Amino acid sequence: MSGDEQQLLDFGGLDRRVGSATEPVVTLVPRGRAGAGDAGAQASFDGLAGALVAGDERLDHEHPYAVLGGPGTGKTSLLIEAAVEFMRAGGAAEEIMFFAATKEAATDLRNRIFARLTAEGDYAATGSLVRSVHSWAFAFYRSIQLQRGKPAPRLMTGAEHDMQIREILRGTALDGNRYWPENVVPALTYVGFARQLRDLLLRAAERNVSAEQLVAYGEEYDRPMWVGAGRFLQEFNQVQRLSAAHNLNASELLHATLAALETPEGQGELERQKKRTRLLLVDDAHNLDPASGQFIQAFITQGVRTLIAGDPDQCVFHFRGADEEFLTRAAAVEDHRVVLSNSPRLSPATARAVDALRGHLPPLPTRVEVRGGSQVEDALELVESGTATAERLEVTDAVRRAHVEHGVPWEQIAVIVRGTGDIPALRRVLMSHGVPVQVDPTSIVLAEQPLVRMLLLALEASYRPLRAAEVLDLLESNVGGADPVMVRRVQRAMARAIRSARLRGRPIPAHDDGRPYQAMDLLAAYVIDQEAYGWVTEFFGPREHGVVERITAVITAGRVAQQERATTEMVLWKIWQATELSTRLQTHALRGGTLGAQADQDLDSVMNLFDLLGDFVERNPKAATATFIEEVRSQELPTGTRDRRGVMPGAVEILPAHAAAGKQWRVVIVAGVQEDSWPAGPTVGGLFGQLELVDLVDRGVTPQTPISRVAEAIQEERRLFLLAISRATEKTVVTWIRSSGDEAQVPSRFVGEIGAGVASPQKNTARNHSEKTAELHQHLPRVLAMEPLVAELRDAVTDASRPGHERHAAARNLAKLAQAGVHGADPANWWGHVPVSTQNTLIQGGRIVLSPSTLEALGQCALRYVLDRKVVTSDTTEAMRIGTLVHALAEEIVAGMSVEDAQSFVRVALPALSTEPVWKIPQLVDQWVAGIERLHAFIHHEMSRENTRVETERKLEGKVGVTANGYTVTLSGRADLLVITESQPDVAQVRVVDFKTGKSAKTKAEAEESPQLAAYQFLVALEYGPAASMGAELVFPAVSKAKGITVREQAPKHSVELDDVHEEILTLADASAGSEFTATVGNHCTWCSFKQVCPAQPEGKQVV
Repeated sequence: MSGDEQQLLDFGGLDRRVGSATEPVVTLVPRGRAGAGDAGAQASFDGLAGALVAGDERLDHEHPYAVLGGPGTGKTSLLIEAAVEFMRAGGAAEEIMFFAATKEAATDLRNRIFARLTAEGDYAATGSLVRSVHSWAFAFYRSIQLQRGKPAPRLMTGAEHDMQIREILRGTALDGNRYWPENVVPALTYVGFARQLRDLLLRAAERNVSAEQLVAYGEEYDRPMWVGAGRFLQEFNQVQRLSAAHNLNASELLHATLAALETPEGQGELERQKKRTRLLLVDDAHNLDPASGQFIQAFITQGVRTLIAGDPDQCVFHFRGADEEFLTRAAAVEDHRVVLSNSPRLSPATARAVDALRGHLPPLPTRVEVRGGSQVEDALELVESGTATAERLEVTDAVRRAHVEHGVPWEQIAVIVRGTGDIPALRRVLMSHGVPVQVDPTSIVLAEQPLVRMLLLALEASYRPLRAAEVLDLLESNVGGADPVMVRRVQRAMARAIRSARLRGRPIPAHDDGRPYQAMDLLAAYVIDQEAYGWVTEFFGPREHGVVERITAVITAGRVAQQERATTEMVLWKIWQATELSTRLQTHALRGGTLGAQADQDLDSVMNLFDLLGDFVERNPKAATATFIEEVRSQELPTGTRDRRGVMPGAVEILPAHAAAGKQWRVVIVAGVQEDSWPAGPTVGGLFGQLELVDLVDRGVTPQTPISRVAEAIQEERRLFLLAISRATEKTVVTWIRSSGDEAQVPSRFVGEIGAGVASPQKNTARNHSEKTAELHQHLPRVLAMEPLVAELRDAVTDASRPGHERHAAARNLAKLAQAGVHGADPANWWGHVPVSTQNTLIQGGRIVLSPSTLEALGQCALRYVLDRKVVTSDTTEAMRIGTLVHALAEEIVAGMSVEDAQSFVRVALPALSTEPVWKIPQLVDQWVAGIERLHAFIHHEMSRENTRVETERKLEGKVGVTANGYTVTLSGRADLLVITESQPDVAQVRVVDFKTGKSAKTKAEAEESPQLAAYQFLVALEYGPAASMGAELVFPAVSKAKGITVREQAPKHSVELDDVHEEILTLADASAGSEFTATVGNHCTWCSFKQVCPAQPEGKQVV
């Protein structure tokens, strides 16, 4: 079998098996997937519950029946069975009103009913029997409005509502404050201010509190923020009326519908629906707000079968206005109440944990003990870690073990966290270990998705030029596909284009403030206008050209569509087609895995963007493209999406605890159960006093009445934790961190509560990782994944300190993995264990030619020398170009160029050679204008000496000898300036001058030891005789000093010293041939470009 067809089943720690009679063995099994769950399974009920399901005619339906019970006791299943039995008995789907709390819950209910019915035969219906409360309300409200001749309503998303609130607040801040307290005016544009204002307005709308009533409450109870919010709501409503669109948020919809039902048209619609309805079902009634309860109550009729299911202990949406009153009112009639106690979902251990938590909640007369019906062993696991890293690895290991060992499909595993802030880090760790992940849509802001950001940027490029930073974003996006190395290559190509244009006299575009274009500026101009800037492409290699052309094609597609006056939808579609990502992402998504999960999320994001654009165009048919882009980017809340998926993606879901309400999976990991985050701190009403308003309207408690909300907040958090640990049908894992130190972390108090409830110690399999931090870093928990296993086995087999039997066992297991095709298991592919490809030297032909400068490089570090000259071919640097300029000017100065002409040349040429920012170029020019003046004075001083002549770029060459390895060595170099003094005929005294263009000078000691200067003196001795050398000098024109130019001298070398130089040259020549090159650490390492491959540096040390 290939590696793709196999999967790791189990492995143990080698170090924990030392001395064990059982040898650790890796077992591979074929990759397989378990079934998708029991959505179509039939639940059975007896007693009163069974009679309700069967529709027993002997039951009294004068009052609704309340179906209560703890998590997993079958409340929803009872409603489903009631609907199925009703249709089996001849009832029609149109005769059922099935209310769900959310649209996601409604979709799940529809799917489960469909699965039940289609399992027994064909099924068809003319309407949807299950809807969310708001979907039912919208359908009736729209119908009534159309009957009344009014415009059809439109339901706003939360993100859109939030955006409109912030727009009005921003306008208030710009136009001048009209109604807010002066002390909050600076905060009007803050996102947090808008969020809290929106929360207050939603709570008011849920309780049918009008803008005028809110103002009146604020004035009566001295709440200026309520007055301001009421005035704001009046202005908001005026803006809505001016828009000529009947927009409603979810809270306003229910009250608008209730008011519409009071009209003659509404009464007629209500009566028709009542006559049509023979079965009314309400699921998760504990999550309904008062308005939802009133709406449903309007359809409840005496004599019609009505079942209302819920559990007050699972009400976790009080912060959104949820109220158990509707459920508890229905449950008040004792003989119309069914309490389910057996939970097929929960194991006995989990049921005890749930009951332990319920025991700390306020007492309820309808609460009964939950009995676990599942017999899964070890169904509740408590895991303690010492660090956040260790906890995330424990979560990853639990996920992978569920999938690998027990065959649980990825989509039947969930990781629940307290808040959305915990999701990114967990997602990264899971995906790095090969776990496909999907994030709950309610936690995703559309404009923050990478692919959506790229499409919006390309859409923006259809009507305006892009900035350099924006082009860089496109290069690094999915479309450009450039990594940092490729980005650098593109930038260097553009920099070469700019330099070439300057040297050829081609005009370079500039910004409005006069700054000339830099590399990315020129690229931004090219992608907008390829015809005008096509000349830059001659500097691209094939790969750079491919990257740039990909983003150019996308931008061009959008601009062409915009020029053809296409609609915004068509422009975006053309851009999406030009990306050519559709097929690739679809292929990845269908293959599954981590890449598939990301591709699936990307495709969902693109579809959601088109949905949003379609809705936008529908309500703003004449709006500009820029307006749409601004609207999307300004939405900072998750955007409501249309779920078109026929199947769930094969990925683990990470979601906040609130999003888990009403859902279940086979395996659930509840992560991050810390005292500082779960329970979270109590909400005190914020800046606007939202909770005080709720208390005033619902309970008549005035804002001046002191109320402690701590106990209430703790109870809400306890219910949320209860909900989280009761979502699994097979196994629940609860993880937390316990650590000491400056940032000590302790588990939540709820862990202690469920621990006390887990009576059987074998069900509480806590693994303690609370050792010292240093030990934790060395002993992080193992993850059941192929890559960590291969790494551990490789470490064991190469560790000479391990016992022999461990190393042999690791080797046998690696051989087994290698035979199965597992990547990285075969030693033939290990870095450092592959035989050396060649032992040949770099020198062919037996002759080595060295220069004085290479001798210095070899003396510093032979490895850097060979990498710099033989492996990497890089562009010239700015320092190299300035050096060439200065040496050329030195030659012209000797030939007679005046100092003024030399300086003028610097002023013209240097800006074209420099890649420094525009604001630094004048400083660089001034520095070298002064440097050339010093150089000119130095050369003329040497030329003015008696009996002295100077030569520039003088070639010196001579044979050195034969090395120990048999290489013939020649030393060859060009002296920048040769100063020759002939005081007597045929007797020459020679001094070598080497110009250095660096910004700092070497020390006198460094100059005295310089191998380069010594090599020049050796060449002088070969050509002019041993006594001819008068020393050598390093001259630094750019380094000024009080008395002129900076000079560093090397004393003349005499015969014995020249012999030492001779031997050093031969030694370095052998070192330059290879085949081994030594890495030497020194000050030169600071500027070395090869640290990542250097074995003498931490960055380049071999780790495998």
